[in-house]
Amino acid sequence: MALVAAASGAEDAAPRPLLRIAYTSDIGGVLEPCGCSAGQRGGLSRLATVVARLREQGTPTLVLDGGGLTGSAVQLPYFAEALAQIGYDGAVPRTEWRQVGQAAAPDMAAALAAGGLRVLSPPIDAGLVATRLDVGGEPVILLVAGDGSVICTRVVGALQPLGDVASPVVLLVGLPWDEAEALLPELEGVVDVVLGRPSRGPAYASLVPRAGRTLAPPVESGGRSVTVVDVYRSGEAGERTVRAWLEPVSPWLPADPAVEAIVERYYTEAAPASRPAEAPKDTVDYVMRGWADAETCGTCHPKELEAWKGTAHAKAIATLAQAGRLVDECLACHSEEFRQRKAFDPVRLVPGDGVTCATCHGDGLIHSMTGRVDYIRRTMDAQDCMACHNEERQPAGFDFAASHDKIRHLPAPAE
Repeated sequence: MALVAAASGAEDAAPRPLLRIAYTSDIGGVLEPCGCSAGQRGGLSRLATVVARLREQGTPTLVLDGGGLTGSAVQLPYFAEALAQIGYDGAVPRTEWRQVGQAAAPDMAAALAAGGLRVLSPPIDAGLVATRLDVGGEPVILLVAGDGSVICTRVVGALQPLGDVASPVVLLVGLPWDEAEALLPELEGVVDVVLGRPSRGPAYASLVPRAGRTLAPPVESGGRSVTVVDVYRSGEAGERTVRAWLEPVSPWLPADPAVEAIVERYYTEAAPASRPAEAPKDTVDYVMRGWADAETCGTCHPKELEAWKGTAHAKAIATLAQAGRLVDECLACHSEEFRQRKAFDPVRLVPGDGVTCATCHGDGLIHSMTGRVDYIRRTMDAQDCMACHNEERQPAGFDFAASHDKIRHLPAPAE
């Protein structure tokens, strides 16, 4: 998984880097992997182990997050506490927080600050902020820019008040990696490292080392890896060179106990209390509810219902309950009730909830009352399934044909 990209001259760099940067962006609310399949990378407790090992190597290390931690106000204080425990030096509340409410961006900054983290720029600032930091005795100039606000002449202007720029210069910008990389020719010789958001496409395989001092290394979302950048000083003129790689947050890493405890507190204190269902006290008429549950469909399709009951889809709620994870992040894939109403009551379960008939075939209301097949979806394709069975949850890949056979519940065709 590790990917290495070196600027020209890095082969001749000194054995010990001048500075190390550990960077994450767009963790996206993933406190820990969902655990639905083996080999899932990520998780804050294992991220803590990666950061600790990087620091143990003795190089002055700057640990930064570029934003996109979570869109959940419930998660915010836990993320802030966990990142402070890991030892992050700062985090950026990006301007995109305004998209989920006027108070979201200030709340993000306040939560980060309350957790002991340095807020690197005002969340609604469209300009560019320059700060000189001391990282283990090594001075670093950190530039932080909002989404789409980077103009190369402004970078030079921001550096001028800081005097002689003999220190490494790091630019954090709220742009996808491929757009950040496009800035490099104009920033050459001024900025050493440009750190942005994850790429919109598969950037990692196509990355080619550049000839030059400035580098924009790739970034991965979901906290599945850490972008690590080593800055060296080499040659008689003391020219700086850069080397970068992706350090995977491997599923085989030990969890940091202190961070693991913070994550568990989130699941026991906050997550189960999120939006309980406002359902009638006893039974729920499926027409009033808005979708047909599996038991209702089974009145006309008894063989299909029995076949469905033998699948993992039918046990989706029980699987979460056994793991103590009846929470929004998991219910979004495991519960049709949550998908339909963004609410879930673990005490009053909807009959036949889980990954059920309505999940794949539609609400089934008109079909159940009229029998018209044009009001249901009769076939699925791989893209339908990969909304949940994606790369993050199934790192080994999703085999649509094999998986479809496991959940097949239509009668076998006649010979």
